[in-house]
Amino acid sequence: MYLTESKTTFLGRRIGVNEIKRKQARAEKIKRGFMGTLRWFKRRGWILCVLLVIAGVALWQNRFYVQRFNPLELRHLKYIDIEGNRMLSWEDVIQNAQVEPGMLMSEVYPDSIEKMLMRSPLIHSVQVFKHFPSSMSITLEESKPVVSYFDGGKATVYSERGLPLPFSTSTAIRLPVVEQGSLEEIRAISRFLSEMQKADPKQYALVSQVGWSPENFAFEVLFRDVDFHVLYPKSGWGRDMFALYDMVKAGFPHDLRCAGEVDLRFIGFAYVRNFDKRCVNG
Repeated sequence: MYLTESKTTFLGRRIGVNEIKRKQARAEKIKRGFMGTLRWFKRRGWILCVLLVIAGVALWQNRFYVQRFNPLELRHLKYIDIEGNRMLSWEDVIQNAQVEPGMLMSEVYPDSIEKMLMRSPLIHSVQVFKHFPSSMSITLEESKPVVSYFDGGKATVYSERGLPLPFSTSTAIRLPVVEQGSLEEIRAISRFLSEMQKADPKQYALVSQVGWSPENFAFEVLFRDVDFHVLYPKSGWGRDMFALYDMVKAGFPHDLRCAGEVDLRFIGFAYVRNFDKRCVNG
């Protein structure tokens, strides 16, 4: 009965001779390892325990200083790499970011620096990264003039974000002009022209005047090479919408010669209105 029990597992599976030997060898190995560890502890291990106890007591007595310890305070900002600046100098970017070499890395917050830089009208977008151990990189895209506004003899140039830029009157003359009374929508107009410039630079280069039409709830654009005006929606601009105008202009030159308005407010459709009767009859 004893032999039968010793050759089966708890679930009743029969154990072979080789498996019994492996189990015995494994148990002997564990026993030797435990005894070896115990002998090492008797010779040297107690020294390590004493040192750990002393270190624990020292940390507990100085716990106030340990809680205030910040390893980042051991590192200082040494290198600042700036990319994408053409009009702005290195000093201008650093001054707007309110950072300087030598400050603690724990005081460098990329999100806060980006917000500080975006306050400048000369910056369109910016990304800030910290790099271990003591450097920082700033990659920015400077603003571009997209539209101008004339009030009497004074010209103001606006960026893609609708912020005034310090450009001369000669630059303003070469840009599309905002109609009188549409200055309240300057930010939306600037974003619209910025998207047009990205999607279709040739079409943007032909824009002469742009304004906001409250009755049509659309942007009203006048081009240099045609006599009619074009209505664009207030949002949802895309490459296809600007390409639609080019296709209508190229495909229906006779109809557009007599038109007064082209409506592109509805996706995928172009409506030609206000035909000149004298042009049609003649």
